[in-house]
Order: sequence, then structure tokens, then C-alpha cells
Amino acid sequence: MAHKAKWTVLTYIAAHNNLDALGKKSLDEILRVGSSDDVVHGVFYDGPVGAARYVMGDPGYVKYQQQLGKSFDSGDPDELIATAKWLFDQYPAQRYALVLWSHGSGWEPAEIAEVAKEVRSGAQADPDESQERAGAPGGRALFRSTLRTILTPDKPSERAILFDDGTGHSLDTIELARVARAIAKAIGQPLDLLGMDACLMANLEVAYEVRKDVRYLVASQELVPGHSWPYQTIFGALRANPDLGGAQFAKLVVEQYVGFYRANPPVAGDVTKVALDLGRIDDLVAATHQLAEALRGETTKLANALWNAQFATQQRETQEGRRNPSKFDYHLWDLRSLAAWLADSDLVSAPIRRAAAITVKALAPAAGCVLAEGHRGAWFDGIGGVSVYLMPRDLQRISRAYKALAFAKDTQWDEMLDAYHA
Repeated sequence: MAHKAKWTVLTYIAAHNNLDALGKKSLDEILRVGSSDDVVHGVFYDGPVGAARYVMGDPGYVKYQQQLGKSFDSGDPDELIATAKWLFDQYPAQRYALVLWSHGSGWEPAEIAEVAKEVRSGAQADPDESQERAGAPGGRALFRSTLRTILTPDKPSERAILFDDGTGHSLDTIELARVARAIAKAIGQPLDLLGMDACLMANLEVAYEVRKDVRYLVASQELVPGHSWPYQTIFGALRANPDLGGAQFAKLVVEQYVGFYRANPPVAGDVTKVALDLGRIDDLVAATHQLAEALRGETTKLANALWNAQFATQQRETQEGRRNPSKFDYHLWDLRSLAAWLADSDLVSAPIRRAAAITVKALAPAAGCVLAEGHRGAWFDGIGGVSVYLMPRDLQRISRAYKALAFAKDTQWDEMLDAYHA
């Protein structure tokens, strides 16, 4: 019987953009850790010079590599599925992890224009569309196929509505769910860990969408520093202790990531990380649903109070606008901060305060789906590590794609958003 590793880990580095040099650094760190009999590391890397698949051998050595050429589309979710199947089929394991490394594939203005020609018969991309995406350093979508979908409508106004979601977490989340579902089917079990080495992905909508096919999610609700994960430290710890379960590994990522950046502070100071147990996310979603239901019933009276909660969160976490950039450019808001403000406010009714307090409790570390939360910077004290989609009233449009998400379908959050903006 073939040897079965304890972990097989795929790190999918989509760096065919301005992150090429940083992607190579992460690739080199994983190479230095190498594989063992118990932990197999596979890496996909796509940069301007071409794409390749690697299986790491002993530390510092590549056991196998396959060149895929310059035309390989790392932004195609089907290519991600194929790469995961390629590695996991060759190296079966007790547990599987997938780490997605990127801030996007194909959202540079030049590529927007290129894809626009494909889907609109030689048309040029609207300059406003290009500028909006190019100006969002942490919010580009993971999948280029989504760009094709967004650019397909003929009316610029429709494209603008779809582009409004600066996080890319609507349509792309649906693609991510399809990827997780296909991989889980191929390996016959859920992914034990989905790691997001990409900005803004510790989002309730994202977590809920993949909950059936992923056991544990590790992500950041803020921007990720250029160095990315400290792979040598994180994967080195897994190599030293391959018996770690999924929950233990997820918590280890948070601890090592936050510890690294406390010792090596990034210039912008953006350091947040959370580990979520998706098997327990229903309690948090139920609490959020109850909060949305309570807010929706009184939105016409309480719109200003809800905006006050948003504004208070924004002021603290941006140091009154002095800390830039931040996730507040992308319409995502820390759920615990919002709920805590509402729970303590005398501007809202008792049912809203009760629902908000339940939401705060559901986000307590080690008490529910939040296994661990870590951050650097006093401006993040009190956050829960999980963001939710909540655009400022009268300032931003609601993404038309939002209602397609499982979270929107299973809660009243989208109805509350509609009422808030109405």
C-alpha cells in the first residue's frame, strides 16, 4: 500500500502581476522548508515569465517540476481545481490544505482592456472601470473568469454596478465555493484548511459560502503586508509537528503570522488574522441574521444610528483617517465592532441591543467559530476578526451580485441593506 502522508499542502501563488518578486520570495521560503514523509508541499507559481508546478523534496531541493508556459491562466478556477487534483492524487494524505496567494490575477488596467476585447468584440474597457480596479491594491478578484463575467453586460451602468463591490467578494466567492466543492469531491473529504494569503478575505460571506467543503479558514480582514505569510516559520512548525489537526494548524498560522509582524512591523501597520471553525459558523450566522432582522424592522428610524456605528468603527480603525489604506475603501466592516457599538447604544431599541450582544458573544475567541484572532495595533483592539458587507448609506451602491451569495439567501442581511439604503 502506498505511503499516505499526514498532510499534503498546495500553495497556489498567482503572481502574474506586480507581486512577482514577493511571490518568488514565498516560493523560496517553502523550498527551504521542503517536504518530508509526513508533510508534502506542492507549489504552483505563475509570474510574468511563465507558470510551473513544483513538488518540494528535501529542504532546498525540488523533487519534481512541470513547466506550464507563459500563456497559463492562473486566474481560471478550473486550472486551480486541476492543479489541486494533480497534487492531491499523487500524494494522498490524512489531511489536505490549500493556500491561495495573490492579490488578484488580471485586474491591471491593461488586462482589463485585453479581456474586454475578448468579451465585447473589440471594445475597450471603460476608463472608470480600469481606474477603480487599479486603485484597489488589496481588493482585486482572485479569478480572471469573473472579470470576463463582469465585463459581459453591454451597458456601462450595469458594469459599474457590478464593479461597485471593491472587494471582489461577490462573484468571486461563488467561484471559490465551486473550487472548494470540486476539490473536496476529488479527495473524498472537506479541505482541512483553506488559507487566504490575500487581502480582505476574512469575510462572513466568504466563510459561509465555503462552509460545506472546508473545515477551517484562515484569512485577514485587512490588507496583507507585502512579505505575506512567514512560510518558513509556519510550514517549519508543521514539519516539526505533523500530527497537528486542522484546528491546531489554523491557530498556529494566526499565532505565527501575528507574531512575525509584531517583531517586524509593516509600514502601514495592517496586521489582522483570524482562524474560523466553519463547522460552527451557523451560530454566528444565526446571530447576524437576528441582528439584521431587528435592524430591518426599525431601519427607517435607525439609519442614522447604524451610520454612527459604522463611522465610529471607521474612525477608530483608521486612526481618524490618518492610517491609509484600509478595508474601509472596500465597504467591509468589522462585525464585532459594529455589534458592540449597537449593544451599548441608547439610540437603538432593546431588541437591537440584545441581538447585537448575541452577535458579540458569537465572535468571542474560542467560544464558537472563532478559534483564534490576532492583530497588531491598538486601533484594532476589540475587533472580532470577521468583516461583513455594509456600504455607507448614500455613498456607495449595493452590488447587484450580492443576492447570489448563500449568506444573503439564508439571512436578512441583504434586505436590511436594501432598507438601509432606501
